[in-house]
Amino acid sequence: MANIPDILPKVVLFQDLEADSMANLAPLLIAKKFAAGSLIFREMDDSDALYIVERGTVVVSKHVSGDVEMVLTRFEVGDFFGEMGLFDNAPRSASASAETDTVLWRLDRSVFHDIFSYHPEMAAKICYRLVTIFIERLRVTNEQSRDAIRWALEATGYISGAQSLFGRKST
Repeated sequence: MANIPDILPKVVLFQDLEADSMANLAPLLIAKKFAAGSLIFREMDDSDALYIVERGTVVVSKHVSGDVEMVLTRFEVGDFFGEMGLFDNAPRSASASAETDTVLWRLDRSVFHDIFSYHPEMAAKICYRLVTIFIERLRVTNEQSRDAIRWALEATGYISGAQSLFGRKST
């Protein structure tokens, strides 16, 4: 049986996998080490893999203007990121950097596609978890967008803190 990294059973993405599926998955992942401050990938880079955090903290940020980056989120032990790279060839939508010394496990798109071909039941379980996590992340993004719009409207004086257009229905 393959050596299964201790972190994998703790990752929500793999929580539905049985031991034999986990053993099939483990050798398909590639361990990567990043020193604190190292770039994992940059916004607009080719997107072709998902990363799982075994140790450390990863900061995901978006370029705003000039040297200004906005931190979108942080990922810690047991989290994963870069999942869009498993499904399409679109460039990375944000940058990821190691905030501390970090160990990641990389799942390449080509390997993920092989899982669909050779382990369809495992692929279905992983995809189900991916969809539920996509939904959670989209809800958070929707709230962040709503807050950013409200703050912009308040900053421009279009609305005051007490007045809000968000309870109204659009026509």
